Amino acid sequence: MAKEWQLILDDDHCGYYNMACDEVIFNSYCRDRIPTLRIYGWQDPFVTLGYFQKTEQVLDSQSALKQDIHFTRRITGGSAILHYAEITYSLSLAVEDLNLPKSPKASFGILTSFILNFYKNLGLESCFAKDVYPLRIGRYGNFCFSSCEEFDILINDRKIGGNAQKRKKNFIFQQGSIPLRIDFDLIRKVIKGTPEDLEKKTQGLISLRGNPRLEGIKNSLAASFKETFNIEFVSRNFYNEELESIEYLIRNKYKLDSWKFRVTRNA
Repeated sequence: MAKEWQLILDDDHCGYYNMACDEVIFNSYCRDRIPTLRIYGWQDPFVTLGYFQKTEQVLDSQSALKQDIHFTRRITGGSAILHYAEITYSLSLAVEDLNLPKSPKASFGILTSFILNFYKNLGLESCFAKDVYPLRIGRYGNFCFSSCEEFDILINDRKIGGNAQKRKKNFIFQQGSIPLRIDFDLIRKVIKGTPEDLEKKTQGLISLRGNPRLEGIKNSLAASFKETFNIEFVSRNFYNEELESIEYLIRNKYKLDSWKFRVTRNA
């Protein structure tokens, strides 16, 4: 019998809401043990920094302010992303929910395999970076899409999107980005150290498949997850206490400079 998961096909929201919402879902999983896939979008351009990044080394905050672009820090690792025209997902689960290996690297490869299936169902041939560019692996940059890790996904030798994790014992929280369109000029204005040849390194889905319907892409992504892992979905809305927790985290965490500019111990 297929394992039952919660599916949240969400709307476009501001970046503060999206990050607070993801954290609340993960916290709910740690309490209730109901694995969840959330798929959502972004109302306006918004930058998220990886948990371990130093804000002043990554973000041109004055330029971002001039462009009316807000930012915050994620609870997942990885590098900065300028979100806007994209589909984003988050996963809240434990190792045993999908019989994953305990190794973070090995489990990461299995979890991102549903995205390979997603592109396959769209008629696109994709692969992991480790299978194409082993010598480029691990050369991190300030901007997520400009560098490759082992299980980043490539189409036509260019990276598309990115994925990052947070671990809490055997609990896993993972976020991933599927860009539809990339504003290269805006990225260079707000994220420091962006390479001049960025257009040769990354791409959005529209450049490969025309202008897809957002709802269709969201549904296809959910269907690929269901097919890849042989699970069943139950749709649900947020509980009142979860909505209250989201608002609390927006005000008391994600909008605060103490979180946005923090220097972590391992940074």
